[in-house]
Amino acid sequence: MDDKQHIEPGAKKTVWPAATGANLKHHETPHTPRATCAPAAVNATDGRPAAILALNVYDFFAQLGKRVINPGGIAGRDRLLAELKIKPGSRVLEIGCGSGHTACALAERVQCQVTAVDLSARMVAAARSRVAQAGLESQVRCEVADVTWLPFASATFDYVIVQAVLMFVDKARALAEIRRVLKPGGQLGGIEFAWRQTPPASVRDATHNICGCTVLEFHPRGEWAEWLERAGFDRVQSDERPFALLSIPGFLRDEGILNSLRVVRRVLRRRTHRQRMIGIWRHFARHRAHFSYVVLTGYKLS
Repeated sequence: MDDKQHIEPGAKKTVWPAATGANLKHHETPHTPRATCAPAAVNATDGRPAAILALNVYDFFAQLGKRVINPGGIAGRDRLLAELKIKPGSRVLEIGCGSGHTACALAERVQCQVTAVDLSARMVAAARSRVAQAGLESQVRCEVADVTWLPFASATFDYVIVQAVLMFVDKARALAEIRRVLKPGGQLGGIEFAWRQTPPASVRDATHNICGCTVLEFHPRGEWAEWLERAGFDRVQSDERPFALLSIPGFLRDEGILNSLRVVRRVLRRRTHRQRMIGIWRHFARHRAHFSYVVLTGYKLS
């Protein structure tokens, strides 16, 4: 997909400035995102019981203050970064940035320039706060954007990272956009939920219900790799790992003791929070044999 195809008739082509310095802060997407991610249509800040029960699982965890919300946790993130071997000075796009833990880790460890985007304005606000607390505004900018309609010029980034996003969206469109904004020779790295073994329809339907999303597609490891290959990525690699989002050791590792205690306190404080958390935890514990996550990498070689 070239720029002419990407821009609507009559719209101005968007060319982003270099991702350095003061121009990073609070630079918003210049058009209306075309959202295809379809969580339950609930205000994530609404504290009424019915609204809490209707939240998708990511917004629910964010409301509780959980900072790391991806199927591999910090261990999965670090495994992905080890596969990518991002070079200092590179331009990196992170899609599905959540609270900004990956963007900040990259900026601190690799000294690269990171553009972190998420469809949720609430998560982008949390990421901006984290970036500011870490003093990384000169390296990281955070903004609202949709993976199926990225507001960046073609061949902008050396690397694109996407975590727990493709399963919610039109994958063909999203992967075409990711490939478009990568430079030739650039690399995609992703983490997505996977089916470790094919589930019965009852487990699949229950997973959709407990996650609270109207669009949700997990795939086995091989099918995830095939999606990247069909989108034109080369040298695709996929590595399946055990599901790690909901376990006590994983929770403590990802959040630390203090934030884990804060999350537990918020859960215990309200009956509706307890009800929602018990439902999520029981479902994934009961059907753990069906779940895993996949670390994916692929190159845009031309």
